[in-house]
Amino acid sequence: MVSLGLHIFDERYLVNLQSRGDACPRQRPFSLGRIHHLGIVVPDLDAAVAQFADLYGIEIRLFDTKPYPCRINGADQVWKTQIGLSVGEPPHLELLRAVPDSVVWDYAPGIHHVGFTVDDLKSAANALEVAGSPIWMGGVKDGDFPTGATYHHDPFGQVVELLDKATEARLTAQLKCASPDSAERC
Repeated sequence: MVSLGLHIFDERYLVNLQSRGDACPRQRPFSLGRIHHLGIVVPDLDAAVAQFADLYGIEIRLFDTKPYPCRINGADQVWKTQIGLSVGEPPHLELLRAVPDSVVWDYAPGIHHVGFTVDDLKSAANALEVAGSPIWMGGVKDGDFPTGATYHHDPFGQVVELLDKATEARLTAQLKCASPDSAERC
């Protein structure tokens, strides 16, 4: 088997493509890694947590509301955001509280984004930009950009989030701290 980006192809399939003269899938400059979460923006976070528990049996733990310094469409901003993550191992379900007047966290039915963990956020974000998926939003810390995470619009109009490993580790630790059984203080 040969790994090409997100796809796994049997070597015989590649040989058949090449012998027929079809375009061979190209090697990607990075791997998106694994899916960390599916993000859904909701108008009422508490109601959504209860609804996901009642309808689907999915336990979502809420994190505290925090200011999030970010750059959206090239402009530095700070928004108060709140999320919740499903309990357990990735992939998680992430619920995000809708933020009025935000172009990023505005409520709309359906999946808002797919979040992937990457080894090197800046390199992966740059590679997506070069491939036609510009950064829509990214974290800013001490003037450094992007940090923590980026959102990209892909050519199909979907939103892809890239998370660095430090952000994934922080979210995992927060998820454990949010547990009602946890003795840890976050």
